[in-house]
Amino acid sequence: MLEKPGTVGNKSHSSLSNSYRRAVAAKIQFDFPFYGHRMKNLTIATGGFAYIGDQWHSWLAATQYIAPLMANFDTHGENATIMYADDGEKFVMEWRNLQLREQRSGKFLMHLLKLRLTFVNFVPIPVTNISDSHHPVKIGMSDAYLFHHSVHNPLAPISQPPSIKRVIYEYHRIEVKPSLIVSNTIVILKAQPTCIQYQSCEECSNATLKHFNCSWCHSKAKHGGPFCSDQAGLHRRRQHWIEGNCKDNGKVTYCSADEDFNEVDDEDDIQDASEIAKQCVPFAGKTRVTASPSEPDEVVAWDREKKIKVPEVAKDSQDVLGRSNSGFVSIFIVVVGVIMLASWASYAYFNPHTPSGQLLIRVIFDFFF
Repeated sequence: MLEKPGTVGNKSHSSLSNSYRRAVAAKIQFDFPFYGHRMKNLTIATGGFAYIGDQWHSWLAATQYIAPLMANFDTHGENATIMYADDGEKFVMEWRNLQLREQRSGKFLMHLLKLRLTFVNFVPIPVTNISDSHHPVKIGMSDAYLFHHSVHNPLAPISQPPSIKRVIYEYHRIEVKPSLIVSNTIVILKAQPTCIQYQSCEECSNATLKHFNCSWCHSKAKHGGPFCSDQAGLHRRRQHWIEGNCKDNGKVTYCSADEDFNEVDDEDDIQDASEIAKQCVPFAGKTRVTASPSEPDEVVAWDREKKIKVPEVAKDSQDVLGRSNSGFVSIFIVVVGVIMLASWASYAYFNPHTPSGQLLIRVIFDFFF
């Protein structure tokens, strides 16, 4: 495929050769739909998976991925290579002759075709025998969103701005059973249409999807601009969905150019395009690993039994505010009580002939004598 005119790629990237737990960023020549989001960037890892996103750190990579076989691989073995190619219509990755870091049980071969999400594997040992003590073992794909919660400290001054708690919510995952994967196994994942893929209000309002009811979110530019969403708001733009009050406003089925004024790009909420360009350079040159920001405060994993283990963020914010208000009320009651007690003691002390003064004398006498 690399010999095809117009194809870019690399037969053996220097940063991925003779490496362990390394990754390189790359740009895709076409819009790749990942859970409906139109992605132009990915990160290829030595661990047998590709991270699909613009912003990189280890926790996001663990929840936004496509994995023909994610495991504790390294490329220090003989003839171990990671190749990839992009002809403008499809993107192919190949992990060849990889060995497990702790289990030298033969060489693995994995292919990933990012057009129909096709996995082809050669596995020298049963996948169920691969240890996950040093690295997760996964086959499939997953997506998550990063949410910034504003948390108010009830003990802090009112003028102090709230602190930000960053939480990653994994909202969907497809897992292929390891017992089904043997040599020459082909796994085909066919993407289903989602609401977030529609780019106009008309397309969104007229969409009839099997699993989703779509509605157009008239979100202003400060909340990411208008977009199409499902009723649950489970996608990477959930922060905008919450801040734009789309849960309630989405029930309004009309399209208005005035409401959609100052529309911005779909992925502007994650990172500026110029910053992405700095991190992801063409295949022909040297590719840098994207910088890793600070780790999130919490990661909420997808729950198989409940399907989605994601709390209602709007209620979360109200709960935080409610707890803050309760804290203020409690502190106020304590302070008022202390002031009243001190005032009564002062009055009784300077007026010993009054009933309060006599009570204070008895209390002091009983306590000390």
